[in-house]
Amino acid sequence: MAMENLNSVQGLCEDKHHGGKNGIGDSNSVAQNKRMSSQDVEEVLDRLGGYGRYQVLLYIAMGLVNMRGALHVFVSMFVGWAPTHHCKPLGNHTLNQSLPWEENNYGEMAWSQCSMYREPGSGSVAHGNETVACQNGWTYQMDRDGETSIVSDWNLVCDDNYLSELAVTMYMVGATCGTLFLTPVSDRWGRKSVMLACLWLQAVIGVAVAFSPSPVVFVVLQFFIGICNMTIALCAYVLVVETFDKDTRELPALSLQFFWAGGVMLLALLAYLIPDWRHLELAVSLPQVLTISFIWLLPESLTWLLVMGKVKRARETILTIIRVNKLPSFQDLDGTMDKFKDGLRTQSEDELHEKNDTGGSVIGSKEKIVPKSSEKVAHTVLDVFKTPRVCRYAVLMFYLYLVNSLAYFGIAFFTPLLSGDKYINTLISGAVEVPAYIVCIITNRKIGRRWPICGFLLICAAANFVVIFLPKTTDDGTDLSTVNTALVMVGKFGITGSYSALYLYGSEIFPTSIRNHAVGLCSFFENIGSIAAPQIVYAAKTSTQLPMSVFAAMTAVGAIVVLFLPETHNVSLPQTLDEVEHWGKKPQTNHMPAVKHNDDAPVYCLSYRGTES
Repeated sequence: MAMENLNSVQGLCEDKHHGGKNGIGDSNSVAQNKRMSSQDVEEVLDRLGGYGRYQVLLYIAMGLVNMRGALHVFVSMFVGWAPTHHCKPLGNHTLNQSLPWEENNYGEMAWSQCSMYREPGSGSVAHGNETVACQNGWTYQMDRDGETSIVSDWNLVCDDNYLSELAVTMYMVGATCGTLFLTPVSDRWGRKSVMLACLWLQAVIGVAVAFSPSPVVFVVLQFFIGICNMTIALCAYVLVVETFDKDTRELPALSLQFFWAGGVMLLALLAYLIPDWRHLELAVSLPQVLTISFIWLLPESLTWLLVMGKVKRARETILTIIRVNKLPSFQDLDGTMDKFKDGLRTQSEDELHEKNDTGGSVIGSKEKIVPKSSEKVAHTVLDVFKTPRVCRYAVLMFYLYLVNSLAYFGIAFFTPLLSGDKYINTLISGAVEVPAYIVCIITNRKIGRRWPICGFLLICAAANFVVIFLPKTTDDGTDLSTVNTALVMVGKFGITGSYSALYLYGSEIFPTSIRNHAVGLCSFFENIGSIAAPQIVYAAKTSTQLPMSVFAAMTAVGAIVVLFLPETHNVSLPQTLDEVEHWGKKPQTNHMPAVKHNDDAPVYCLSYRGTES
């Protein structure tokens, strides 16, 4: 990912009080923020009610949008499921006459999946065990009547068995490109407009996926599904953050992830009820057409409207909120709107001063966090590596982002390969995320960031290590497959909690002056992890222990790595590189003096799994 555009993604989440991008953002919004402090916008939001009916309805709507995102991410687990299969015998020959026996990936003897005797009919001995590739296609053993997948439809086995995982990888690459190219567009055209356009485009592409004539078309379309899905997820999240005031937005932002877990569980139900993969794709995509109603039911982000100076639409939105929440009239509404309108009159002059001060680079930062002395410094991504301590923190965070993304998506995509019912396993996989989010919220408020992340990663590592060495049966023949599945779910619980807490930690540890650059780099490594995850799972086709070995080792190292980072709970956010360099230099402390968090500090335990997500 290009770092400048990634900065805008973090800016959407972190800069709660304005809609402009940080880094290469829209100069209009930057200029306005110089004139209108975050407090001006917050005062408007405060007067419109915290948990009013309007805010709750918007939260539910965006939660459902987030739930839809999980369907698109994980539907490939069923669409690309590889059933048990073997070569189809020629003519009337039996399996014994046609196929050799071989040990499969689970250590069991089974008919060969990819080879058959050259001249079947007299048994293997008569022809010297000479084998060739399957000559007559394959026979698939589906779990249910009517069940299909792209693997069985297009024979994506043997030499072509990489294509189903390639489709998932292409989705992840598309999600990366979505943050790069489409997400920043929402700063200029609005959250609602970009989100709805992507929802409808994704619905059309989803229908096209259902009618894909070949695996090549299917794989290419997954790329565009990924582009849309990430953009939708980020816009929906920002709409929630920008609708609630600073005193009430933490809980909605945190709890939005519960809808994601609900989406995983809903997918298990849909896949069970709709065994045909083409019909399942339609079931996932077509309901998005209903969001056409959002044209009339969903207003644009009020924060974005105010910051962009769209006073007329902002006024209409305020009146709508007052009506829905049954609030008294907004006193001095005209005067409030004039304050934002007046800010536009000196826009060109402010832009000129901004460019002169920064050498042509527009640095979008909030007044309340960025000291005036730093406003005239044009920082670049190279500043992340400029000082020893910040550089060390950055490298450690890069690893944590990579390993969390890799392990989360890797374990998720490994779930259908577990013994037992794949629908039940997926349902449980989604269900274990709920307590993980709850524990994440509680521990981050009560304990902090570092130790909870360490604990979550240790849980994941320990569970995966046990899975690696767990035998298939006990000495007396007791099957341990259920224990194996349970341990994988414990690992999923651990990595979910760590992944969720990491976003809050990552946004707090870097100084304001380079925060977007640093988190942008972290997101780059996060995307490397999500892109690599399907390929790690692909290795399970040759070694079932390899994926869990990778996840166990990397999360164990991550649990150690996080202890070399400072605690950020209940400390003021660092403003400059110099402040970070002085962390830990006073006796008996490894962080800045404990003070109440700045109101502008990001306070969300959230992962963009559309992603991110």
